[in-house]
Amino acid sequence: MSAANEQSRLRAVVDTAVDGVILIDARGIILMFNPACESLFGYASFEVIGRNVKMLMPEPYQSGHDSYLSNYRETGERKIIGIGREVLGRKRNGATFPMDLSVGEAEEDGEPIYVGIIRDLTERKASEQALREGTERLRALVETAVDGVILIDSNASVLMFNPACERLFGYNAREVIGQNVRMLMPGPYRGEHDSYIGNYLRTAAPKVIGIGREVEGQRKEARRSRWICRSAKPSRTTNRFLSALFTI
Repeated sequence: MSAANEQSRLRAVVDTAVDGVILIDARGIILMFNPACESLFGYASFEVIGRNVKMLMPEPYQSGHDSYLSNYRETGERKIIGIGREVLGRKRNGATFPMDLSVGEAEEDGEPIYVGIIRDLTERKASEQALREGTERLRALVETAVDGVILIDSNASVLMFNPACERLFGYNAREVIGQNVRMLMPGPYRGEHDSYIGNYLRTAAPKVIGIGREVEGQRKEARRSRWICRSAKPSRTTNRFLSALFTI
């Protein structure tokens, strides 16, 4: 393969890459700015090539970038080069966005050059934020529910025990979480519960899950109370069971 053909192919790879690719020299001057970078930052390549890459950074990264490069050349101390990390990028309009930046080092005509691979994290961050907010809303709903809510795993270990359950059973959540849920059941339910869970996981034959029925619970002081237990169908991916308990 001729050098011209190899260069053409490499250029095609860079130009069609989904992720942004920036090439800078030892002084931080931009040598290459691929189309994905144009989309990410809002600049055309001719507007940035020949300028310092710090124009694409907000503070405090912008002010510290030149000294970081010079320090790296003098000491070899790495902060991003050869490692990568999450940073902020600055668009042409001044807006910032989260990005994953991986930087590799090469050499051209005896001088170091650096290749930055940029992945936009905006959508992922938005999804994570939405998940956090959803989790907080769900936690608030569970924590303030009038009815008892218990979450157990496929081994019947208690993962969640809301304040209403604390009032119903007389246990503090920390006394119950991590324990087998059968501690909250009198006989004969206590002796049968583990085999029931195992049988359900093997056969999907429900007795309470997805149906609900009246059962007895046992309080901390060993006094029995009657409940209606209505259980949601478990997640097959997490093997967790969410139960809602209603005193009667």
